Amino acid sequence: MTASVSPTETTKTNELIERFTERISPLGVEVVRAAGIGDAVDYLVRVVQESGQHRAMISGELRSTAPGLIGAVRKHGIEIEEVSTPESALDYPVGFVLGMNAVAETGSVLLAESTLPDRAVGELSLICVQIVQTETLLPGLDEIAPVLRRLALRPNGAYAALVTGPSRTADIEMSLTVGVQGPGKVAVLFVDELYG
Repeated sequence: MTASVSPTETTKTNELIERFTERISPLGVEVVRAAGIGDAVDYLVRVVQESGQHRAMISGELRSTAPGLIGAVRKHGIEIEEVSTPESALDYPVGFVLGMNAVAETGSVLLAESTLPDRAVGELSLICVQIVQTETLLPGLDEIAPVLRRLALRPNGAYAALVTGPSRTADIEMSLTVGVQGPGKVAVLFVDELYG
């Protein structure tokens, strides 16, 4: 069952995505919006195929939150591997993670996982696709504070980070280098109906 969305809500959502994209695109991040699981699967399969691989690693939050999406990707011949240790995610060709929220003001995505290995998928894979339910896109950092508080109060807490684009460092000969200590390529996939 699809909930109806008012034109005002649609306009606000479109404006937030536009603002998010303006902030993050200069960092080389591709921002894509999918209406539902079918469009999302097409995009994810394309990312994996363009990497020259037929496999992707997923994080725990994505596995437990969107099993229908993962099952649909598998049906397209993509091998889905679940992370076992942080080392298993190191330099993995493609990782799919769930973005709990996104922040339009900064172009950031909140990644929050319950285990260190699951966190490693978003931090150590070479290409990382952050999958975000569109309705969780927030205007600014002030609105993310209650979410962080809820995460901190989870039993055993969570490994949470606001991630803005690919890994960047200027520690190497004082020149900006991308992808040395994390993903060299990041994409944000907003899905309007992720659980439908």
